[in-house]
Amino acid sequence: MKKIDLKISLLFSVICLIGGFFVLPYQIENLQHTFPQESDRLLETMPLPYSLLLAVSSIQISILAFILSFAGIKLARKTGFSLKIIDEFFQKEKIRVEAGSVLLAVVFGVMTAFVLVVMDRFYFQKQIEILGELQSGFSLNGLLAGVFYGGVFEEIMLRLFFMSLIVWLMMKLFKGNKNRLPNAYYWIAIMIASLVFAAGHLPATNMIFGELTPLLIVRCFLLNGIGGLFFGYLYWKKGFEYAVIAHMFTHISLQLLFIPIFY
Repeated sequence: MKKIDLKISLLFSVICLIGGFFVLPYQIENLQHTFPQESDRLLETMPLPYSLLLAVSSIQISILAFILSFAGIKLARKTGFSLKIIDEFFQKEKIRVEAGSVLLAVVFGVMTAFVLVVMDRFYFQKQIEILGELQSGFSLNGLLAGVFYGGVFEEIMLRLFFMSLIVWLMMKLFKGNKNRLPNAYYWIAIMIASLVFAAGHLPATNMIFGELTPLLIVRCFLLNGIGGLFFGYLYWKKGFEYAVIAHMFTHISLQLLFIPIFY
């Protein structure tokens, strides 16, 4: 499987390279909307020309995606996770896509987007006044970054690598067999991966709002963690590809459906 794992990692690396070219523009776009003066100052003080910085950051994402993919695939194969569709593609076998699982992934993605928008629009926006000023409309950069970076790179990082690593560590610690691992191992991995991803957004939350109140922390963990529960479940029960589909459809439905409807 070594050659196949290498080919899969290279494919993911190329997809993440593409996604990387939309992340920085989307971040700057958000900064210009939130802090116009700060964004202008940032652009003026960039250590590298914008185009070069964009290329460098995209290559960094691509390299990291390759490393995490290769390690994650090895861990996944040892812990009962699957990449069945991608394996079948590279083994030149008949590709079997489960229509019901695809539908479930799409539903989970749309549900995640709906919950994010509704909670922010009808609860947190009433509690946190500045939120009303931060909302923006459709963003093509946001859509493409969400699909390629969020849908692929974040799933590689959090599900394929991190969830697999947690289950593998528990398997080694408690002398388990990958064919008979308790469901609790997977649920623990799902929860930890979701919490870690949410915690990673705390610095950005602090930068945007200038503080970290209990309500802002709750919002950060709730809105950034809820999707991870759905995506982690799909990774465990259906396979990595279905987690990616769900994550992609979260961003697609956010940008094309719920943001236009609610904002």
